[in-house]
Parts: sequence; structure tokens; C-alpha cells
Amino acid sequence: MPSSIKSNFLMGKLLFLLVLSLILSVASYAKVANTYDDINCVTYKGIVHIMSRVNNLRFHCHSKDDDLGDVTRNAGEEYQIRFCLDFFGRSRFRCHFYLESKQQDFNVYTEAPLTETQPYCYRGDYDMDCYWKVEEDGFYYPKTFRPQLGDWVKKYNWE
Repeated sequence: MPSSIKSNFLMGKLLFLLVLSLILSVASYAKVANTYDDINCVTYKGIVHIMSRVNNLRFHCHSKDDDLGDVTRNAGEEYQIRFCLDFFGRSRFRCHFYLESKQQDFNVYTEAPLTETQPYCYRGDYDMDCYWKVEEDGFYYPKTFRPQLGDWVKKYNWE
């Protein structure tokens, strides 16, 4: 094989690896929008729904890369965290909740392998919806997608 063909072949492989690493680094970035604005994702989109059934619920959510700041919600209000799932399966969001003198801290989203989902998440064609309901006595997740009144299971108590 002539040296110019070998050189072109190696340059092609190098260019391919460079483009692939660029795509993977962009796809693994967890973009966050804590508003109703839509975000474009290379991978699945994750949406965590935090529904308050109490007044003056205060919380602070963050991932490894994104701090979403302090939030306050009242009964009947919802907060959404919208983000692109990490290409390598490392997406995780944690929230610290406060209600009067009570508090609780837990992962509201931890990415599971593609063949599995968390019990509080439901995978659609292009996104993953995860639900949490906050009550006076604790934190609940749904038994079904698009949960109704009696479809909730208690997961955590307030501390």
C-alpha cells in the first residue's frame, strides 16, 4: 500500500475519532431548563415533576454540573426540571426539601440502565417523565404513568 494511501487512511480514522469524541461530549452534557421552555436533546429528555400539596414548600435542587437554586411552591403548584439524559448514564438530580421545621434530602432522579426505569419514572418514545408528590406526611411516587388520585405510594417521611 502506498504511503499516501496509508497516511489518508490514518487521517480519516483520526478525524472519525475526533468527531465521535465531540459528539459524545455534547451528548453527555446535562442541559437544564427549570422553566416550561423546551430543550433539544441528542439523547432522551428527562422531566422531573415535583407537585406540591402543601403551602410554602421550599427546596433546592442540583446535579453534579447544575445548581437550580432555591425554589418555593404552594399547594397545587408544580416545579419541573427538564434536562438531557447523560449519554453515559450518569444523570442525577438531588433536592433538599424544607417544610416548617421538617426537612428531607434525596435523589429525585437517578439514571437507570436503558433496559430499566426507576419506579417513579415512565419512559416514552423520546423522553422520561418522573413524578414526585409532596404532602404534609411525606413524599410519594406514582404506581402508574399519568397518576390519578389513588395511584400514589409513599417513599419517604419528613425528618
